[in-house]
Amino acid sequence: MIENAARVMVIDDVTVAVDLVREAAVPLETDSADIQALMAVEAGALADAVDRLSRLPGRSWILVASSVERLVETVGEETTERLLAIAEQAELPPRPRPSARW
Repeated sequence: MIENAARVMVIDDVTVAVDLVREAAVPLETDSADIQALMAVEAGALADAVDRLSRLPGRSWILVASSVERLVETVGEETTERLLAIAEQAELPPRPRPSARW
């Protein structure tokens, strides 16, 4: 599927799962074993997709991560090193937090 994907891919919030855990304001409850297994499968699939996408010739991609450290946690050190070696990087200001009022 990755090989047949669009010529330009956007992977936004690639580190969101790690961000949520690291930025939790209160201790999180432990998920059931089934949920933990599902999250592990999803995390592995995301890491594999990013790894494979970064190796495809003639493709462009935009990957948004909160930090290099969290990118390492999300996709692994080898993939992160490859991404940083081949990508143009831009540091963006933090996204505004949604207001509590609707």
